[in-house]
Amino acid sequence: MTEPVKLYESLFILHKCNLNISRLLELILEKIHQANFNEDEALLLAQYLQMESVSFIAEFKENLYIHSEKAYSQRIADIQKITRPIFNRINKWKDLNKYRNNIIAHPWRDSGKFVIPNSPTYNVPKSWLEITVLGHYMKYVWAMVAAEFIREIRDSLSYMNKTYPFSPVPIDFSGLNEDQLKMAAEVDSIRKELNKNYYLKVLQFEFSE
Repeated sequence: MTEPVKLYESLFILHKCNLNISRLLELILEKIHQANFNEDEALLLAQYLQMESVSFIAEFKENLYIHSEKAYSQRIADIQKITRPIFNRINKWKDLNKYRNNIIAHPWRDSGKFVIPNSPTYNVPKSWLEITVLGHYMKYVWAMVAAEFIREIRDSLSYMNKTYPFSPVPIDFSGLNEDQLKMAAEVDSIRKELNKNYYLKVLQFEFSE
C-alpha cells in the first residue's frame, strides 16, 4: 500500500507547530510569573507563538485538505467541522495574519506606512491572558487532530525520520576569526575615507579542539 506522503507532510507540519506553541506557552507563563519579570523577553516569545499559530492555521485550513490524498478528504472535512467552534473564537482576532506579516515577520510597515505593534488598528491578542487563551485554543485544535489521526501522526513521524534523517553537515570555521578582522579592517578603511570618528568592534571566537 502506498504511503499517504502528502498527509504525512501536513500532519508533521502541524505537529511541529504544536510542539513550538506548547513550549512557547510554557515559557511565557514562566516569564510572567517571575519576580523579576522581563516583559521584553516575554513579548518576543508571544510574537513567536502568534507566528506559529498563523502557520498552524494556514496548514490546517488550507494545505491539509488541498494537498492530502483524496482517501482522507472526508476525515479532514470532519475534523475541520468539529473544530469550527474553536476557530469561531480564534477568528475574533481577525488581524492575526496581517499582524504576523506586518509586525512579526516584516519591519513594522503596512503597505509602506510605519506601524507600531500596539497599534489599536490590529485586532490581535495583546494582554497576557489573551496570549494564553490563543495558545490553548491552538492546543485544543491539535488535540482534535491528534485524536482523529493518531495512527497517521505516528506513521508520519516514522516516515519523516526515515526519509529526512537529521545529519548536520560539518562546517569549517577555522578561518572565521581571520575573516572577522579582515571585515573590520575593510569597514575601517571606508570609515576613514568618509572621515567618521567611530569604528567597528568584532568578536574573536574560541573553539574547543
